[in-house]
Amino acid sequence: MKVLIFILSYNAERHIRSVFDDIPDTYRNNPDVEILLIDDASKDATVDVARAHINQIGLTNARVMKNAHNQGYGGNQKVGYTYAIRQGFDVVVMLHGDNQYTPKALPELLTPFETDLQVGCVLGVRFGRRYSPLRGGMPLYKYVGNRILTTLQNRLAGVQLSEWHTGYRAYSTRALSTLGFALNTNDFHFDTEILLQLVQNRIKIVEINVPTHYGGEICHVNGMRYAKNVMKGTFKFFLQKYHLFYDVRFHPEVVYENWAGEGGAGGYEQKLDSCSPHSLVCRDPDLIPEGSEVLDIGCSSGYVGRELHRRRNCRVTGVDVLPPYEVTAELERYAQIDLEKEEHRLISLIEDGDFDAILMLDVVEHLSQPERLLLRLSSIPYGRTPRFVFSTGNVGFFVVRLMLLLGHFNYGQRGILDVTHRRLFSAHTFRSLMEQTGFLVRRQIYIPFPFQALGFSGRLAKFLESVNMALIRLRPRLFAYQMLLETVPLVTPAAVLDETVKSQAEATPAGAASPKN
Repeated sequence: MKVLIFILSYNAERHIRSVFDDIPDTYRNNPDVEILLIDDASKDATVDVARAHINQIGLTNARVMKNAHNQGYGGNQKVGYTYAIRQGFDVVVMLHGDNQYTPKALPELLTPFETDLQVGCVLGVRFGRRYSPLRGGMPLYKYVGNRILTTLQNRLAGVQLSEWHTGYRAYSTRALSTLGFALNTNDFHFDTEILLQLVQNRIKIVEINVPTHYGGEICHVNGMRYAKNVMKGTFKFFLQKYHLFYDVRFHPEVVYENWAGEGGAGGYEQKLDSCSPHSLVCRDPDLIPEGSEVLDIGCSSGYVGRELHRRRNCRVTGVDVLPPYEVTAELERYAQIDLEKEEHRLISLIEDGDFDAILMLDVVEHLSQPERLLLRLSSIPYGRTPRFVFSTGNVGFFVVRLMLLLGHFNYGQRGILDVTHRRLFSAHTFRSLMEQTGFLVRRQIYIPFPFQALGFSGRLAKFLESVNMALIRLRPRLFAYQMLLETVPLVTPAAVLDETVKSQAEATPAGAASPKN
């Protein structure tokens, strides 16, 4: 296992010798270990003292670097972790130049990586034993503050860590390469943000008890500002679970083309919970009658088609941008079509088919110019007029309005403000869109918030949905989370004129004068 012992320092002239002295012999002059000190543009003689001491004690696997400009506590870590990944190390362990975290505990910190390949991070925590930090000299206000912050952060992040605020950490470079740590803050709450990224990626975190030591080191952290930043970052992470906030730090695939993580942008999850448009279409026979020929535009993996085939013996044709191997074989047919670039192919598919129903569930909001496509769909000369079923999120939902009132407009990974949405609609503007592009709205259904999809228990979710439905009956445009419209395309003026001309020609006796053009 190749290990990088990364020492980050700032004005640590008085303590840097002891850091090197306390590194166990097994890591000294070891060909599989490099000791790297990156000084963050210190104003004292930290670098000179470190280099002289390395020569004095005969360390051949140590290296000293100095940033030309101060990067900050988080920024300096970014430099070290980037070096570890670039140089092909398996594990990087962070030490502080003030020797607050003893290098003597390095064997305990590195052992989990040797015994379990799934470990992505090991934390050297000081709170594994009760009151141990106080006995090690931690000030009481820091002890209490650490306990409060850690408790709140555990609740918000859904984990049970003994301590969020230890600076004694080791990471596998495999885990680091899946994180967007370069997007994190350069400030002291970098440690919180990288832990949240680990939690987001479900990377295994192990805790090891280490002794607490407070000596004569100078603290550069503004405690109140640090606590504010920590809680702000953790709360934003919490809001992401409810699709009320989008933070690119937790979606590195957006920035890094060669991102090594899993998941990426990915496809959408199945929306067959109790109150989604997709489940409603599958349950309501008035929307999709028995044995219908159905075209599902934006079918994803084909799960709605599978349900319609199983429940109502429908024959479903699917359309999406996914490659065919990602779509269920239970569809009657599948066409890989980009609605933005290959609109003509969709129109040809509809003209050649004889569909009873055409679904566009949660699709319109992903189009940059939905009006153009809808006008084309409504003007097709149908032999048998199909019903169209559309759905979208309600940007007038009271939660979004409340956020705007508080001065926030934040995209999310999913939901109404999905970061991939190009257009947003209220209940009024969505209906107007359909009417203005040639569709007659026969029925409008309002849909409550999907509580069950967010992890609420079945019974509680049903109760909350019933409350939401009661509020929808009072103020649908305010309390509806989504809208579903059942529509039919109107006969276009051009089609009416053609029909009129045809009927008049048939009614005109032979030899009679025809109307002048």
